[in-house]
Amino acid sequence: MIKKTATLILAFAMMIMPAGCGQRASEEAAPGQAAGGKYSAENPYHLVFAFPEFYTQDDAARSAVEKAINDKMIPEYSIEVEFLPLQFSEWENKVQLMFTGSDELDVIPIYFERAASWISMDALIDMNAYMDTEDGAQINSALGDWAAVGTMNGVLYGFPAKKESTQVGGLCLNADICDELGITEKYGFKSYDDAYKGSSHTWAEVEDILAAVQKAYPDIAPLYVNNADASLKTFVQFDNLIDSFGVLDWNADHDTTTVVNRFETGNYKNTVTMLADWYDKGYIYKDSAIDTQGDFALMKAGSIFSFACMLKPGYLAEKEATVGRRMYAMYVYDSEHTQNTSTDVNFYNTGIAANSKDPEMAFKFIRALYTDAELMNLWQFGVEGVNYQVLEDGTAFFVDGEDSSNYTYFQNSGWMMGNQYIGYVWNDGTKDATYWAKLEEHDGWADSSAAFGFMWDSTEYATQISALNNVKNTYRAALQTGSIGSAKVESTLEEFNNALYAAGLQDVIDEKQRQLDDWLSKQ
Repeated sequence: MIKKTATLILAFAMMIMPAGCGQRASEEAAPGQAAGGKYSAENPYHLVFAFPEFYTQDDAARSAVEKAINDKMIPEYSIEVEFLPLQFSEWENKVQLMFTGSDELDVIPIYFERAASWISMDALIDMNAYMDTEDGAQINSALGDWAAVGTMNGVLYGFPAKKESTQVGGLCLNADICDELGITEKYGFKSYDDAYKGSSHTWAEVEDILAAVQKAYPDIAPLYVNNADASLKTFVQFDNLIDSFGVLDWNADHDTTTVVNRFETGNYKNTVTMLADWYDKGYIYKDSAIDTQGDFALMKAGSIFSFACMLKPGYLAEKEATVGRRMYAMYVYDSEHTQNTSTDVNFYNTGIAANSKDPEMAFKFIRALYTDAELMNLWQFGVEGVNYQVLEDGTAFFVDGEDSSNYTYFQNSGWMMGNQYIGYVWNDGTKDATYWAKLEEHDGWADSSAAFGFMWDSTEYATQISALNNVKNTYRAALQTGSIGSAKVESTLEEFNNALYAAGLQDVIDEKQRQLDDWLSKQ
């Protein structure tokens, strides 16, 4: 790692920050002071950039990439970058431990469910103070309406990654079986046709297909339903307002601002009732509620005909490469437009730790992550000609002699931090140079929830949220995979909701509604 080359010798001016946000760093520098001659190519600001790594990296190759970034960043930005790569399984805990110490730490990823607690412990910088600058203007230009979505209680804690945020529910189907049974011709399925066009099929049509497959292939499960909570979005849309305990029933009313219990809505009941009926009929993979293999493994093995999923352009090619089977996409949706929520966009944000010795320089680096294609390509793919090459079509791929089994440097995490759309499209055989444009067009189908931009602060309700999650985990998988069975849906829903209210659900709903109303009054 690069060592700090100079000691800061100028005292920082006092900067008054909003209460409850970044108090330690608020004493460091006021907006506009940091770049005013304090740093130069000879005396750069030493910036620690923490990020999770999803793939194994060669240490020497990573260090070489870090050097290449600094060959650019030091003369252009007066910033010397030190990588702090962390394993994905441990990064949140490690960063939180660093907050409590004196570790150098500047730019960090922020998972949406961590935002409230990290703000409450004064671990994050409120970046509102830097938005009225040239760097802020460039971030606004890059993100548009998304620039302020990472705000909670008036604190701008992070910027969302610029990537696709809209996914539409539907199925991936075994193409060979569809062709054989006439399903392909009847429904107009085509290979690699997975771009949403504003129209879709119905769940009644899905049931007809499942019945036909069961009749022709009684040893294959017609449908696999993932047992994760997020899989519900395949069938019905709510704005979960972060934690699903108090939601907006978007399917019932796209403009609603009334917080309700998701598990008491007619849309939830209708969905789990339909799934239970399908389970009783043998349409759903019998072990869906407890399965650990996953849809890709089961599709590859030929154990299932289809799986419920969230679709987007390029999804089929990606999954076919993983599964080794031809598949068709079947969008199933009850509205022309899809949904954007704060949670969809704010899944991960890029922000500044209160440990930062100069938040304005950290902010300048964040601006570069959203506007400087050379920086993004270096961080994501390494050094051109050494770690990757640009192909004739303008996409990027490993250099000759390297692939996914023997590369030395490859991050591919632009979906988590920064602006993925300014970097190269990685050509893994499933994408071309138009891929980013396709995703942006896909996002264009989305209508925003009435609460888009609202982030609920659950800090004072941590005990209730923990208890509610325990209740939800007891009932949810069986209900949302249908394995509860039709005969038990009513009684289980009643038992489930009684347990939720006993765990404090009404208090959470009331406070969430109060915060939402307050937020709406200020828009």
